[in-house]
Amino acid sequence: MDLANLRNVGIVAHIDAGKTTVTERILFYTGVEHRMGEVHQGNTVMDWMPEERERGITIMAATTRCPWRDSVIQIIDTPGHVDFTVEVSRSLRVLDGAVVVLCGVAGVQAQTETVLRQVAENSVPWIAFLNKMDRPGADFSAALESLKDRTGVNPIPVQLPVGEGDSFDGVLDLPKMKRLSWDRNEKGATVQESDLSDEEHQRAELARTQLCEAVAGFSDELLEKYLDNESLSEEELLKGLKLGVMERKLVPAFCGSALHNLGIQPLLDAILALLPSPLERPPVEGVSPQDETERLLRAPEKSAPFTGFVFKLFHDPHGDLCYLRVYSGVLKEGDVLLNARHKKKERAQQLWRMHADHRERLKEAGPGEIVAVPGLKHAITGDTLFHQGEAIALESIHFPDPVIRQTLEPLNMGERDKLENALLALCREDPTLKLVTDQETGQLTLAGMGELHLEVARHRLERDFRVSARAGNPIVAYRETLLSAKGGSGTIERPLEEGRQVVQVQAKLRPTPGKRSEVLFSEEVTLLQEASVLAFREGAEGLLQSGGDLGFPLAELEVEISKLHWSPDTEPVSREILMAATSQAMEGALQGNTTLLEPVMTVRVEVPEEFLSGVLGDLSARRAEVGNLEVGHEQRVIFAIAPLQAMFSYSTDLRSLTQGRGAFSMTPHGYAAIPPERAQKILGFSP
Repeated sequence: MDLANLRNVGIVAHIDAGKTTVTERILFYTGVEHRMGEVHQGNTVMDWMPEERERGITIMAATTRCPWRDSVIQIIDTPGHVDFTVEVSRSLRVLDGAVVVLCGVAGVQAQTETVLRQVAENSVPWIAFLNKMDRPGADFSAALESLKDRTGVNPIPVQLPVGEGDSFDGVLDLPKMKRLSWDRNEKGATVQESDLSDEEHQRAELARTQLCEAVAGFSDELLEKYLDNESLSEEELLKGLKLGVMERKLVPAFCGSALHNLGIQPLLDAILALLPSPLERPPVEGVSPQDETERLLRAPEKSAPFTGFVFKLFHDPHGDLCYLRVYSGVLKEGDVLLNARHKKKERAQQLWRMHADHRERLKEAGPGEIVAVPGLKHAITGDTLFHQGEAIALESIHFPDPVIRQTLEPLNMGERDKLENALLALCREDPTLKLVTDQETGQLTLAGMGELHLEVARHRLERDFRVSARAGNPIVAYRETLLSAKGGSGTIERPLEEGRQVVQVQAKLRPTPGKRSEVLFSEEVTLLQEASVLAFREGAEGLLQSGGDLGFPLAELEVEISKLHWSPDTEPVSREILMAATSQAMEGALQGNTTLLEPVMTVRVEVPEEFLSGVLGDLSARRAEVGNLEVGHEQRVIFAIAPLQAMFSYSTDLRSLTQGRGAFSMTPHGYAAIPPERAQKILGFSP
């Protein structure tokens, strides 16, 4: 296959914006499926898990592949619920482009902002599709304005809706200067082009002029023609749009209604015309596993060394499926692979091309392809695979820490090992699930991204692993951090045949509010052997996880191992002693110098005007800081920052306060210091 005709695209959005419906229509119009799956009927192809069909939401990112025109589009349909944001992160890591679906009524919602941050972090070019334009309250201009105001991007309409809400009846295509419409009786299978009326022409001409002005600056040739007062052709407009998309300086906006089969074929054309092929993306960059200062590039060529990146795992009774993107070279069935993380060998016994939960056997996979390899025992999300003698390590994927935890107990002690093994399998599959075992009591605690995340995990224990468990009440995953920068030292002595060896380590700890914890080394320490540096890192990271004075894991701080000395220096220092001295040095800096943190959430609440004061009062009682108030379609929209602990069971309370007419969504905002009086209660002290 010609790589120029391949597109790797993700469909991303806030929950209930219509991503899966868009994907189902794409499969129908490209001929991959002969019926349209409906989320509300629980019969979609992409949401194939029982949990997804019962709840009507996407939980697992699902891959598929479909032909369009003379090209092939590989699609990953991602979840929109914040609890499963890991699926969006790891999917975007291996994609070349994205379609961001927005609700034409609500515009930018809480999770929209989150997925757009993930898109930006991975430098993925994207286009926007404003869905549900036939819903009451749909407003194309307002939705685009929210995209601009809330996310700072530069959206530019490539289509205009013909009517909005109940009157929506097609789109005005600005590059073509044609009216596009669909026969609903034919399920939108045929795109009908017609000339514009005088009124439509006047409206489209003004928008087309703005479109020409927006794209002309991306090419000297287009700018010269535009300044000469010449109209840009359809091909020239698409060329300028693609340049803007590739530079991520503008976002072409399209519109339609996926549920009622309007606007999908032009969206497919836009994916081919405006989003990049693997050849148009920079070569993937990695380092030598033996020397991290040596930078390596891998171009998307069959003749290049094989480089594969594992971005997703899925538990399967016959051997876990490792989803990987082939960046360069060719992977063949039966190949022996090496892993950059642990240097172990594994064999790719089989290769599969996935269509949701259906599989197609492959003999080989080349650059740009997304495939699944069953039965790899050691690979996890973020690993790089390569052939012997062609070592490379791509940057791994960083995942957010869990914010909620829950104890799980087997129904009988004979099933404890079975429960623990099942939980370990789920954690291997999903890096945002963490299992902690109390060393004294043996109690199992599962931590995750939210109540729904843990609930789905419990249900999967029963369905996929045939093991049941009693669950405790959800508990917030508190953290602690430094009050101020401080240094500490650790000294460990060990006996020798003649005398004693003394090992001293000095560490400096600094608070870094809002940032991920990090372990650094002074120049003196980096000159040591790799094994010694690794021991320092393990000692520091072990203490970060085990906690400080208050017994909670440490967050938002920087650890610098600044000095190491041992005598006599003729004797080597063991790894265990280095780790112990590092932990002791950090404990000295932590003692009496930490404060408690709790996870806080960005909350978006939509309520009718008549219930506004009651909802605001309830949020205030939950210690929420209310920010903006916006006017939506027959609704008021409240934006607030609230502690996660105070938002447990909020959906039930909101329904009661609004007679079932309110809705809300939450996304992680970060951590905030807990007032001393509340911290005392949490820690079990009297206020």
